[in-house]
Amino acid sequence: MTIKNVPPEKAAFIRYELENGDDRRKKVALQEIARTYRSGGRFAPDIRNGLELTINGLLSARQDAKVTRWCLNCIAQMGTRSGSMHSVERMLQQQVGDPEIIAAAVAAAAKLYAGQLDECDALGTVQPEIKTLAALQIVPPSKLDLTGFKIDVDAADDEVLKLALITVGLNRAFENMFHPRHTNAELVKALGQHDNRVVKQYSVWSAIENHGLSIHDLGIPFANLDSEPSNVQAKMLQLGAEKIVDLKERQEVIQKGSYLPTVEAREGLAKGLQSVYYDGLEGVTLDWYDIEGSLRVRELLAEHFARYGSTCGPYEEKALELFEAESTLKKRLYLGAEGTSLFGKLKANDLREGTPDMFGGDLDPLTTRLIEERKLPTVNVLMMCASPKDAGDPLRLDQEARDLKEQIRLVEKPKQDVVVTHAWAVRTDQVQMEVLNNVPDILHFSGHGGTGLLCFEDKNGDMATVSAAAVEGLVKLSDSVQCLVLNACYSESIATQVSAHVKAVVGCSVAIGDDAAIAFTRAFYRALRHGHPYRRAFDLALNDLQLLGMESEAKKYRFVTGSN
Repeated sequence: MTIKNVPPEKAAFIRYELENGDDRRKKVALQEIARTYRSGGRFAPDIRNGLELTINGLLSARQDAKVTRWCLNCIAQMGTRSGSMHSVERMLQQQVGDPEIIAAAVAAAAKLYAGQLDECDALGTVQPEIKTLAALQIVPPSKLDLTGFKIDVDAADDEVLKLALITVGLNRAFENMFHPRHTNAELVKALGQHDNRVVKQYSVWSAIENHGLSIHDLGIPFANLDSEPSNVQAKMLQLGAEKIVDLKERQEVIQKGSYLPTVEAREGLAKGLQSVYYDGLEGVTLDWYDIEGSLRVRELLAEHFARYGSTCGPYEEKALELFEAESTLKKRLYLGAEGTSLFGKLKANDLREGTPDMFGGDLDPLTTRLIEERKLPTVNVLMMCASPKDAGDPLRLDQEARDLKEQIRLVEKPKQDVVVTHAWAVRTDQVQMEVLNNVPDILHFSGHGGTGLLCFEDKNGDMATVSAAAVEGLVKLSDSVQCLVLNACYSESIATQVSAHVKAVVGCSVAIGDDAAIAFTRAFYRALRHGHPYRRAFDLALNDLQLLGMESEAKKYRFVTGSN
């Protein structure tokens, strides 16, 4: 394997994310470290030492379980015995009930002890199959005692099967390791039909990671993409974007994936595009970016545009436009453009604007204070959209999203940043999850409604109603929601009921037309971008409807001042 030095911009970005990101961003940065080492990348010694200290600090701080697991995965790739042994042994002792963390800790111990697992007393209580499979991720089979080692795939528990698939994906399993008559590729295909959604996910991951496997070793047909859970969709789309040979078929899968309702699935697709470009791909990705509501998906697409901007003219134009218009994307654009001619153009723009070090370098106290003063306050908006197929004429929710994004972008000299995340075709079992995951300041619903209820979707896309009491309960339990916007017919009664728990609520007294709903949304958030409070933003939105000749529609909106 060729050893490659990690570019300084990428190293700085990873460091910044670990030190400043939320749990999800920390996890993604840790995944990038592990992936970098597996593919032959290496950090400069001083950077590596600093990252190891940071990772051990995260472990000591009792992070989110996924962050903990990926910290251990990183130690398994680049940790040192002197720097990380204490942390790994502590995890083995404290995380007895979490098999995924235990497996990651075993792999880390195998790295630190160079395969001599008998030297690590903390491994004494670990299940033998898990110990062997986890160690195989790091050390060659010749260094392990595999005498009598055998796994009955039909009877093994799910945790053992996941580890077996990881060893296949990392190409660390010798052929026929799990069955004398079945190859590892056949194992991957068979477990693609497993009833555990995480085992299925790992089977697709194996096909992504192992370059000896192809799209034909996938045990799930792409024709079944819609019926798979979102975690499996995400991996299938990543695999399809990278490995479908027929470009017409690949384009169709990417087009379909860009419209799937869950952020997780679309994010998986965007990850698959990080190392992929072919002529005509921009016909899908540029339009996708313009309607994408998730910031984390837009970040990945922006990085993709920058990475291939020197190859594709429209990509370079888009990257330069985003660099000037959306400061939150600058780090991603720099990261994607590293080593290309576009990088110099981005730097030149930064120098003209006098932008200081973006990645938290050593700045004098005065400069640091000035940077903090220049930062805009941020309003996070979660826009949940639902248009059940049995609810009559479909709503133009995509048009509402496009208009909103364009109006926010066109605001000159904004007073605050308005970040909108769209959740599409929201089912009732996803409502609470979306609120907890996105932590919005403003919770916005666009869709159908009735007196005392909102219309979401069920698993079949049909109407499923949520009562006013349920909406009130959700808002009351949220620590973040300050404003509720109900751009739905007959929602005034819900607005009144919820008002005690927020600062402001917007609702509608009767039925609202599509054009009015679209116009109200873009004008309301445009006013917020200019720095106006909720009541003034509401009044400006009504005035915009009047200016557009929709006075009667403006009279249907209601603003309820909250008591929170």
